[in-house]
Amino acid sequence: KDESPSHSLNKDSELMTVTWTAQETEQLLKQAHRAYNTDMNDLLLTALGLAIHRWAGIERVLVNLEGHGRESILPELDITRTVGWFTTQFPVVLDMNAGQDLSQRIKQVKEGLRRIPQKGIGYGMLRYLSAACEQERFVTEPEISFNYLGQFDQDM
Repeated sequence: KDESPSHSLNKDSELMTVTWTAQETEQLLKQAHRAYNTDMNDLLLTALGLAIHRWAGIERVLVNLEGHGRESILPELDITRTVGWFTTQFPVVLDMNAGQDLSQRIKQVKEGLRRIPQKGIGYGMLRYLSAACEQERFVTEPEISFNYLGQFDQDM
């Protein structure tokens, strides 16, 4: 962004709707991840980083990544008899270095996400339960939140 607006108005917003064909959706969900052994988040976050880079020229984009926390993060912990989600939110930097091609960017995002301990589940505790003097580490807030909810038709 060029400058911080004093307030945001609905009239200044824009809505864009994109519809994919069944074939395009099938390719994304079942074929696109095979080339680099990626998850859907890897591909979608790379696309988000590229879109922002092309639009605004920003190479490093800070994103608030949300997760549902139902993955098997701790193998010894059985969550099968629990209800709801254990929502996690943690910042991620998407580095869209201009000197990289698409495959390098996908790999970099994928590897960066894999390096986050336990898929970010401890970030909230670290941030909100740290001593007051430690709070200065958490000054920068992401302006974009990302949450891939997954496929809803898997149980049908």
